[in-house]
Amino acid sequence: MSQVSRRAYLSRSALAAVGLVGLSGCSGAPEANSGTTETDGETPTATVSVGPDGEFVFTPGTDEPLTITAGTEVTFVWESDNHNIVVGNQPEGANWEGTPGDESELYDEGYTYEHTFDVPGEYHYWCEPHKSVGMIADIVVEV
Repeated sequence: MSQVSRRAYLSRSALAAVGLVGLSGCSGAPEANSGTTETDGETPTATVSVGPDGEFVFTPGTDEPLTITAGTEVTFVWESDNHNIVVGNQPEGANWEGTPGDESELYDEGYTYEHTFDVPGEYHYWCEPHKSVGMIADIVVEV
């Protein structure tokens, strides 16, 4: 049995709790994968896992886009080592630069990075060292 660090366990537990809160208001109609949590009068938030379980994915984002509303603050949580975020395409007027540093700057498990997406449109991004194995994702920002 592998040993899970306390930080990884708490991070996964927090993500699971956010997911359960999101499910509590589900109706019969299917929705896009929003991953968004709104609280009264506060900025909506969403969380993206970076490299969960050592896989080369962003969750949500790789298998299906993360869909959020304009003004949502997204927190990217590193769940394994040696990843970054490089921004490819984004809407005109958007200012997302990805993780600090150049494309060779990598971050490890426990690192978090936040960005507020204010401009509606499609954002395409990837992890530079793992782009060739499919660590590519999308965010759709709606009005």
